[in-house]
Amino acid sequence: MLSSPTNTTSLGHVLATDDPQKMKVLMSIGPFFVLLAVIWTFYFARKDLFPDKSVAYIALAGFTFSVTSISMHTLNKAAVSFTHQPATITCIQMLVALVVLLGMHWREVRAADRKQMLRWCFVPVVYAAMLNSSLFGFEYLSLTLVTVFRNLAPLVTMAVERVVMPPEHQPKVTFPIVGAILIMIVGALVFSWTETAFSWFGVGLIVLNTVMAIADRVIQRRLLVQECKDLPLSACMVINNSLGMLPTILMAVLTHEIRGFEESATNWRDPGVIVLIIMSGFMGLFIGLAGLMCQKAMSATSFQVLQNMSKVVVVGMGVTIFGDKINDPIRVFGIFLSLAGSMAYGYARTLESKAELSPLVKKNTV
Repeated sequence: MLSSPTNTTSLGHVLATDDPQKMKVLMSIGPFFVLLAVIWTFYFARKDLFPDKSVAYIALAGFTFSVTSISMHTLNKAAVSFTHQPATITCIQMLVALVVLLGMHWREVRAADRKQMLRWCFVPVVYAAMLNSSLFGFEYLSLTLVTVFRNLAPLVTMAVERVVMPPEHQPKVTFPIVGAILIMIVGALVFSWTETAFSWFGVGLIVLNTVMAIADRVIQRRLLVQECKDLPLSACMVINNSLGMLPTILMAVLTHEIRGFEESATNWRDPGVIVLIIMSGFMGLFIGLAGLMCQKAMSATSFQVLQNMSKVVVVGMGVTIFGDKINDPIRVFGIFLSLAGSMAYGYARTLESKAELSPLVKKNTV
């Protein structure tokens, strides 16, 4: 198995019951996990108090997205650092999602159209590639560095969409957009210039993850509006997480993760590590739901603010829990440029959307 330059522990290291890093993750994420469980139990019990687009509904969606976004990054990094088996962790996360989905929607899945389900079976390959490349990225890069380079995702997105999308749907390239992307690029270069944990292989995985995320989104959107338009989302997610385990298991075999089980067996039996991995499975399930809720209930600007606030907290988690070093003023400046560029890009895209909608609004009000 390939070794990681950022691993805080070697494969043979056995975590102590009170390992400081493990306890920090549990103490940081545990209370939020419990709070989310209480809030969503109350939501399912009293849905009448959360009508669509009400203040209560927006608060629930925003809080859930922020917590799950921060938790997902932190838990994935911790799980990979403690076990060094990202494909196995991905498989467990899929299994958790599958059990929960079948437990709640098995009747809906059973009644779904079989032909449409068969057409959807191509999606799990891309879905699994997206999830695996994300967790493998944590094996080779620090949490802060992953956040910085994921800020460059719009650059990859624009390049791909300008190739595959028809002219009328291609993203516009304006001066504010180019300026924001340049700021993010400079921030990434400044931050990573003296980064000892830098890995081109890890950066390649982050780029691959971005491309796979775009492909996953485009393919799913196409199928949901055409060939599989009557297929319930629960059935789509069940297929993704069940069939997605097959290429993930293959990935575990090809990267020789199986050989590492003997060396890290004690860590896999550690109750704290097991709890962290199960928590990551539930957080992964909820982050997708919360993202859809946010996009439905709040403006693009508000959602962008939530995303950027989450990135700031994720960087803080990387520093306080995993010991990511940003004590150099130059590195702090790099982080600032990266986050500022990301905020500027989101704001520019939001202004674009408003400009496109305003003529339609005026036309409808005449």
